[in-house]
Amino acid sequence: MQITAAVVRERSGPFVIDTLELCDPQPEELIVRVVATGMCQTDLHGRDGYFAILPYPSVYGHEGAGVVHAVGAAVHDFEPGDHVVMSFPWCGSCPNCQERRYSYCVHSRGLKMRGTRADGSTLLSKEGAAVYGAFFQQSSFGTYASDRSPRCRSGAQRRQAGHANWAPPKRSTTRPAARSWMRFARQPRAGCGTLWKHRRCLPYCARRSSR
Repeated sequence: MQITAAVVRERSGPFVIDTLELCDPQPEELIVRVVATGMCQTDLHGRDGYFAILPYPSVYGHEGAGVVHAVGAAVHDFEPGDHVVMSFPWCGSCPNCQERRYSYCVHSRGLKMRGTRADGSTLLSKEGAAVYGAFFQQSSFGTYASDRSPRCRSGAQRRQAGHANWAPPKRSTTRPAARSWMRFARQPRAGCGTLWKHRRCLPYCARRSSR
């Protein structure tokens, strides 16, 4: 699908508004219509080349909020129209993640700043040429962003929480599976995944999404 995004084409270059192609979601991904996003110093560090593993051209943004636009075939916990907030990614399989120390994920740097999905594929393109996104596995400086629904991947947590229909997730044998920590004003019950629906939509999100 076509989206509009702020693209940085070279180190310390300007943010240029351009039309890009966003790929279709994989089975465990969803597409979010971005309603609001923050501009953080980390985004400017990315623009200025502080993260050597992140190539150009690239789309940044890692504090997005919005409304689910479409979901992959394996996503069952969300549907179009759900309001979500996006934040940092974590693999779910390293020792720190197994202890629920998600902000200390061993693979977090690569997931945040490689510019691709965990499997190395890109989300964005311009006339067939890759544009690197997946910044913090979201790149919310666009009208739409792709993210991963964690609850359909968190096998161990689903089993511990007593989910009857749990099945082993399909994981890459060479790379960690990226999953984004999406937090809401209301804390979820223990054992849930990391993307939840709004119980009470954040006021700014409600106002903006109604436009």
